[in-house]
Amino acid sequence: MTDKKNLWPLILLLVVQLFSGIMLMPSRNFISIYLNEVIEYPVRQVAQVMAVGQVVGMLASLVGGSLSDRWGHKWMLVLGVGGIALSSLLYVFRTPWFIAVLWGMGSAALGFSTLSSQGYLTLAAGASTLGLFSALYNWGYTIGGAVGNPLAAIILGEDNYYALGLALTGFGILTTLITGFLPHLRPQTRQISDTPIHGGYGELLRRPRILVLGLLRFLPTCYYGVITLLPLLIKQQGGSNAAVAWYAAGSSIFASLTQLLAGQVADRRGVRLPTQVAFGVILISIIGTIITARWVWGLYVFGTLGLGAAWALSTLLPGLVTVAANPEIHGRVFGLLHLLWTVAMILGTLLGGEFLEVDIRLPFLIVGILNGVALALTVLFFKMNESQRGAV
Repeated sequence: MTDKKNLWPLILLLVVQLFSGIMLMPSRNFISIYLNEVIEYPVRQVAQVMAVGQVVGMLASLVGGSLSDRWGHKWMLVLGVGGIALSSLLYVFRTPWFIAVLWGMGSAALGFSTLSSQGYLTLAAGASTLGLFSALYNWGYTIGGAVGNPLAAIILGEDNYYALGLALTGFGILTTLITGFLPHLRPQTRQISDTPIHGGYGELLRRPRILVLGLLRFLPTCYYGVITLLPLLIKQQGGSNAAVAWYAAGSSIFASLTQLLAGQVADRRGVRLPTQVAFGVILISIIGTIITARWVWGLYVFGTLGLGAAWALSTLLPGLVTVAANPEIHGRVFGLLHLLWTVAMILGTLLGGEFLEVDIRLPFLIVGILNGVALALTVLFFKMNESQRGAV
């Protein structure tokens, strides 16, 4: 893989990511309200539907990873974006079982599109630009949500979900057609000294570097799952609704900037330095949160700092995958990592919900220990890579 890449595939991928964010974010944000107010599901049943979607997405990530390696990342991305588009029709219908089917299809399609677009990114971007384009790639959903949510609110009005469903589906079909114009990229020369993997995930998991990479994805995501409850903590510690809104806006802006910074440092200095710094910042954020958990300003400062570090790790993930695996297995690697991310998010959220009522510092203490282990594992991960390259 050379560093001087044709920018056309990258630019088109970023457009697809932006359009996908415009389509996806409103659909995901309004689904719980739709199920509760229109379909008249109680809150518990709404939560069950959402959880089923997460499980379907986990399973789909494994299937999609294997298919992405066989068919190519482009065609799995077309399938994923198209599936998300069609799933938006759930707002057009009122039949509960059909809505559940469409929601499950959309959740599976999201898994397909996530891992295949990440795999495509690692093929399209050169080593010296992967960090920057990873940051811009992650901005797609952020900016897409900022554009798509207000537009969706205008279309929706008071309760015109029928118009919303048709608009999201139509825009999604347009995005699918644009995705079809992506050039078909195939892996080139092998970069890692391992023999290629021809089997499934069992053989993949027998590779030590993949196992360590999986832990580096899983452990910080447990922390991320806990801090998704920070808005609730801010409110419980005396913060107003306005304080919660300002935290959400400020932390999102800060996280977007840290993504760009992490990507640029990775391009100039390699992925090791920003990865270890990000894990170190997460630990500092956890310690700071434990110390200042009773004050709103502490939750603001250290929550924002930790969120930025967690998002930076998402930007660095494609670079870590290129360090650990050959291009011809990136689909399966991203599929495995997506599954681990989902499980960790669920566990982190449940961990926070279970222990915050006991002591708000307790879940942060637990994830602090986990991320201390993760920081140590970064040393092992990069040493393993150096020894493999030294053997080539």
